[in-house]
Amino acid sequence: MLKVKWVCAFLGLGLLIATQSFAGQPLEKLIEKGDHRGLALYYAEEAKDLKAKAEQWEFAAEYYEKFPGAFEGDSSKTTEHITHLRAIAEDFRKAAHEARDLANEHHTLIRKGP
Repeated sequence: MLKVKWVCAFLGLGLLIATQSFAGQPLEKLIEKGDHRGLALYYAEEAKDLKAKAEQWEFAAEYYEKFPGAFEGDSSKTTEHITHLRAIAEDFRKAAHEARDLANEHHTLIRKGP
């Protein structure tokens, strides 16, 4: 009886994972449709999310600058850690800028029409 429960749980979990992989692929569907309005909205939302992530990483860098004792590990590596956090924040800012540019391009294509 215990084996049956485990098999059912495993199959249920597998089904859940399989349906999730098919459920959400909005970007591909928008591209296939040529839906510039949807793509503009998608990339604008993506830009907001990436900007928020950049701000979080920058906040972490500023925190370690203000409180270097909070960094666990070799204190000589605190500056290296802060530099690394800022590099991650910069990568997220660049990605946000690219997403914003894509949103603007698709917004322009909306006005031009098919």
